[in-house]
Amino acid sequence: MLPTYLLAMGIVALVILLMIVILIKLLFHYEEKAQSAYSILEERFAKGEISEDEFVKRKKALQ
Repeated sequence: MLPTYLLAMGIVALVILLMIVILIKLLFHYEEKAQSAYSILEERFAKGEISEDEFVKRKKALQ
C-alpha cells in the first residue's frame, strides 16, 4: 500500500490540475464569446444596419 502522504500529494496534484483545466476552459470560452460578438458586428455592418462610424466605435468597445 502507498503511504498516506503520497496519496495526499496525489490528491492535491489532481485538484491543482483540475483547477488549471477549468481556468483554461473559462478563458477560451470568454474568447469565443468575444469573437462571436465581433462576427455579429461585422454582419450588421455588411447588411447596412449600422454606419461605418458606429462600426468603428463598437469595434473599439469590444477590444
